[in-house]
Amino acid sequence: MEVVSIKVAPETKRRMEHLRDINWSEVLRQAIRRRLELEERLRAPVDRRRALAAARRMDDFRKRVGPSDFDSTREIRKWRDLRRRS
Repeated sequence: MEVVSIKVAPETKRRMEHLRDINWSEVLRQAIRRRLELEERLRAPVDRRRALAAARRMDDFRKRVGPSDFDSTREIRKWRDLRRRS
């Protein structure tokens, strides 16, 4: 295996030391593998035929549902403002 080192904040290191039963190297290896798989999937070439079929299905769904008075921008703003007050 190759060696890769990382730096963590002193507080993080202190907290890790309290959990000595955890194999932090394995935790990091798994996290890196998961991230690599995600990035590779996200960067894979898009199957244009499947993407167009999905877009057509979404358009059909929108037609069936019809217009809405729901304002997503207003709803997002409302919840962000509520969160800031806390």
